[in-house]
Amino acid sequence: MKELKIRWIGQGGYLLSDGTTELCIDPYLSDVVNRVAGRGRMVAPPFSPEELTSDAVICTHNHLDHVDIDAIPQMNKDMLFLAPTDAEQTLRKCGVTRYQPFDEGATCRVGDFSLTAVYAEHSAPAIGVIVKHGERTLYFSGDTEYSERLKELAAYCVDVMVICINGRLGNMNVEEAIRLTEAIRPKVGIPTHYGMFESNTEDPTKYTSRVRGGVALEYDREYSVEEILSHV
Repeated sequence: MKELKIRWIGQGGYLLSDGTTELCIDPYLSDVVNRVAGRGRMVAPPFSPEELTSDAVICTHNHLDHVDIDAIPQMNKDMLFLAPTDAEQTLRKCGVTRYQPFDEGATCRVGDFSLTAVYAEHSAPAIGVIVKHGERTLYFSGDTEYSERLKELAAYCVDVMVICINGRLGNMNVEEAIRLTEAIRPKVGIPTHYGMFESNTEDPTKYTSRVRGGVALEYDREYSVEEILSHV
């Protein structure tokens, strides 16, 4: 079986690769939030938009740190973009030609990756993403408030759960993230959506120290999913 690798590229952004196919979730590669709202990055982008070579890009909702209107126009136009229909017009204005609606309940297959858009509760129409690859299932929350409905995702038998913890601007806080992790019961819980803006960050150890299998990924470091699972 192809080795699945994961790399945190900042905020809610991730690269997933099996050596043949690469997916990118919520790449924030510019400083557009600073340009628009006066909130600068805490870390430099891991690479330029032109260097992104993914087969598909998933944007979980139409906010600047998830639909990066300064970076997307510089990206390869051959990439497939999956996003809620609320983001379609913004993506089209950025020059995206290969767009596929990805609202709650939608499914898509890219290489050996099977993708499902799942419920999220946010200030804009948003989704989380279930990623299945071989025998592994990963859940990326995207941006979401806590909701009892999210507990239904336990039915997917999640191996790796990537959950927002910052507790501001339409996202659950650490306590809520812990509660949801305990309900879904993944093998590994990974905190996300911190460390990008000083006004909207959190200490990941508040989460990892209190959940079974809690792991904080280093920024811009590639990990083998099997290696992560073997150390918890």
